[in-house]
Amino acid sequence: MTLRKSILLLIALTTIAALVGCSSSSTQPLTLTLNTVPTSLQVNSQTALVASVDNDKANGGVVWSCTTTPSGSPCGSFSPATTASGASTTYSAPNFLFPVTTPPTTITITATSATNSAISQSSPPITITAATIADGNYVFSVTGFDYNDGSPFTVSGVITVAGGAITGGEQDFVDDTFQLQDNINPTGSSVKPGADGNLSITIVTCLVGDCSQPDTQVGVVGTETFTGSVFPPLAGTAAGKAAIAEFDASATGSGWLETQSTPIATATPGPGSYAFVIGNPDFALAIGGIVNIDDLPATAGGPATVGTISGAGSVFDADFEGEVIPKGTFAASSVSKPDSFGRVTFTMNSPDLPDSVVLAGYFVSSSKIQLVETMDNFEGVLAGIAYAQSVPTTNGVKGFVLANAQNTYVIGMQGADPNFLLQSAEQLTIAADGSVTGFLDFNDFSGAQTVSPDPVAAAAATVDLTGRVSIPAVDTTGDDAASYNIQLYLDGNGHALAITLDPEDSQFGIGFQQSGASSIAATSFSGPYAMGVTGWDADEDGELDSVGPVVADGSSTFAGFSDVNWLNYSTPLPLTVSDNTVSGTFAASAASGIFTGSVTGIDMLNCTAFSGVGAPGCTTDTFNFYVIDAFGESIAIETDTATAPGTQLTFGYVLQQ
Repeated sequence: MTLRKSILLLIALTTIAALVGCSSSSTQPLTLTLNTVPTSLQVNSQTALVASVDNDKANGGVVWSCTTTPSGSPCGSFSPATTASGASTTYSAPNFLFPVTTPPTTITITATSATNSAISQSSPPITITAATIADGNYVFSVTGFDYNDGSPFTVSGVITVAGGAITGGEQDFVDDTFQLQDNINPTGSSVKPGADGNLSITIVTCLVGDCSQPDTQVGVVGTETFTGSVFPPLAGTAAGKAAIAEFDASATGSGWLETQSTPIATATPGPGSYAFVIGNPDFALAIGGIVNIDDLPATAGGPATVGTISGAGSVFDADFEGEVIPKGTFAASSVSKPDSFGRVTFTMNSPDLPDSVVLAGYFVSSSKIQLVETMDNFEGVLAGIAYAQSVPTTNGVKGFVLANAQNTYVIGMQGADPNFLLQSAEQLTIAADGSVTGFLDFNDFSGAQTVSPDPVAAAAATVDLTGRVSIPAVDTTGDDAASYNIQLYLDGNGHALAITLDPEDSQFGIGFQQSGASSIAATSFSGPYAMGVTGWDADEDGELDSVGPVVADGSSTFAGFSDVNWLNYSTPLPLTVSDNTVSGTFAASAASGIFTGSVTGIDMLNCTAFSGVGAPGCTTDTFNFYVIDAFGESIAIETDTATAPGTQLTFGYVLQQ
């Protein structure tokens, strides 16, 4: 064979090989792989899912869907519903599963190629389980109105949960008549998932030192019953918190159940400082401040004194039904060592108060303490919270300066004014020069607010080294209906506890440093949440409290159900209603981080489920949602008394884990 022929043959063979290679590459099949999917999920929980598509020249990505067995029940939602290859979606399991009475046996998740719908992969069947909480210690706290005594009450304590049973615990209960410390009797106490997915919590109290006898002054002959909606766990986290409400004939109230950190029972409070707030909206009492546990050093005659509060580095403000005490001081005070359940006792002495305030504190974590008044002569029926401070250092000086307060805060407060009870929500931004801008909504049955959310103007904020922030004259500018002097107490970790210092009103509550503001949009409010609210109806028949799961679509609506307890004095007993349908709407407004919207299903006087009158169904109430973070968590406040005076006061939270 000549050299020329050999070269031509080689070229021909190479060309054929290249063509074969191209043909082989061009016919590679499109494939889809669904990554690991859990075999079981709790109702209203979330998990991240990923699927990859290979050989998709169109890069169409993945379309997510789900089915149930048996068919017909809600199967959950995906955010987003279409993803790029290899990108994750967040799957939200359905709430369990109202209004469908029979939950699905299993759910199957399917990932489908957007380019070729014939290419898909489905998960093995996923079992949807009832909402539960893990074994461990839990701190609970509820504040409301006691039907038996006709007065406000508050209760806080710790329960130990093991396999659905409550094996022990303790609590402090206070109302206008009693200040009681009790043990928790394991016999008859339990935490069980209800048929609807909410928790049913039964706490049987017993006398300290004699658990054979119930404390009949508490609950229904010594037994308290609560309903709770577990906060949906974010992907990769455990369920350890629930919004709860008392759900029996003795009282109604709202609050929280939270995991207690394991080492807390043996921890010692301090040395260090805590931002705190305590109050009672029905008594128009509010106290907030910074308490410094300074553990006085050893002297020549003895060891260091642990748990002492000398008064140095401590400060408080108080508002007692119009009597304002700014920058009060503490005399020598103390805090005890914790008992086996993490309970401590703060004894707070001050020349500016009429009597000592004694608070039982239940450690939730090393940085958070739930507070409740106990065994003192102050008799304010007080409840609240304390957060350990992380105190910054600036130019070698330890303490807070204006730059540390330069943030946007979302605040919710409750209290009273001459019109009746008062609820408010604020979004306040403190600038580098101390100037304050923002928005405010309030509700007190007066119908005075006509602009919502109402822009505010305020005098410049000032900051003490302790973390006490003063914002005088927070005035609404749209209708000049409200003016509050607001005090904030920073913990340096994103919390801003709050009270007002006004002769016309008294309020207290908690604020959060807003996070992810640039990402807050309608898409933030997506997936499952626990919603808890409290308030009063327009006829002032009594307090209402409601908890339940809702699921938001990330666009404009949410839906779920709620367990409601209404202390209706026009009837012989409180009215408890389970699984009432709740729905709502929301839309991002021009005010960054404030959604306008509505809630249907919790109007006591205009909802057949509660009032028993009128056409079936419930009226729709106007709400604003003051968004805390990019996850869509928010403070909710009813705002329609401006246009329809007499509508109920309703205030609450929409939160995830």
